[in-house]
Amino acid sequence: MSHAFPDQRTIAEGIHAEAIAALSVTRDNAVEITSSRQLKIIEEASWRILAMRLPDEQINDAARALRERATAAARWTWVDVPAAVALTVLALLVGIGTAASGGIVLAVIGGLASSGLLIFVILRYRRENWRIRAERIAPMISHPGV
Repeated sequence: MSHAFPDQRTIAEGIHAEAIAALSVTRDNAVEITSSRQLKIIEEASWRILAMRLPDEQINDAARALRERATAAARWTWVDVPAAVALTVLALLVGIGTAASGGIVLAVIGGLASSGLLIFVILRYRRENWRIRAERIAPMISHPGV
């Protein structure tokens, strides 16, 4: 048996502990991702631990759990879907309406306005899951993490 294994496990446990310590803590001691930096820290920690290829499934499972948590947190979600849909329909109507008017200048202006409105909808109504959660639990944070 190699003497490197216990040292590697200790290193992996330290990486995991540092990643968890970087997260925000709520008043009920739940750890939460509330910043893009925290998300990056747990993603990197999971990959670093798994890259060690330890034969210890417990630490590998912990690393996979970090990775799954990061993946779920990084997923993009639509918020206020009715408003987003309404504004998207409005953008399409503006674009189609001005294009159908027959005037090139009006069609270009309508296309630009329609595109601008669609960009606004995406920027305003689509967010990463961690950000949505962070906004909801902000009043409950007792320690903000890194």
